[in-house]
Amino acid sequence: MIQKSLAVATAALALMCSGLINKAEAFSITPDQNNPTFILNEEKNSLKAIRGLEVLGKKYDVNFVTGTFEDLSPINRGITTFYVNQSDAQKAGTTLWQTLINFYESSDNLFSKIEDIDGNLSHQWNIPFVVSNGLGAGWWRGVIDEHNIGLFPIAPINASTFYFTELTYANFQASTGASVPEPLTIIGSLTAAGFGIAIKRKFVSMHQN
Repeated sequence: MIQKSLAVATAALALMCSGLINKAEAFSITPDQNNPTFILNEEKNSLKAIRGLEVLGKKYDVNFVTGTFEDLSPINRGITTFYVNQSDAQKAGTTLWQTLINFYESSDNLFSKIEDIDGNLSHQWNIPFVVSNGLGAGWWRGVIDEHNIGLFPIAPINASTFYFTELTYANFQASTGASVPEPLTIIGSLTAAGFGIAIKRKFVSMHQN
């Protein structure tokens, strides 16, 4: 009788956990204590955010926003974090690009898209900058799909294109050091094992002069 009750309880717990996993939109993975935390959406195979990404000696929480530079820059100041320094923007882009590659190689987790704060999906993210000679502006653009994670500059471009083109931007904000809520982390640990992939991804870095 005790064994039967235990079996029923175990089955009920398994069903409850299964329901939580199916309903969970996102979960977090921190490969180790020295690495940033990645917030992923299993349903959409997308990356939602990164917590604690170190760039130029400072840690940032990074999410993604979509819109034009003109509309976004006054209210999402994080997209302009590296705007005035072309070299710093390149470093931020390279760090984000390399971090995504390292995460894939260490965890075998699939994310073939970027998901912004409104749930929109994109295969690219952008970091804006002013060209060093002051003649124009541009973007460091990261691209991601099922086979590649790439990075390349687009510059110089004219002011109209820069200000009024709708893009998905990486939004860098000083890290608060806050951890992901515990239920989200627990669900992530339950689902992570089933989130691996068998396909081997090829990574490329594309450079333009």
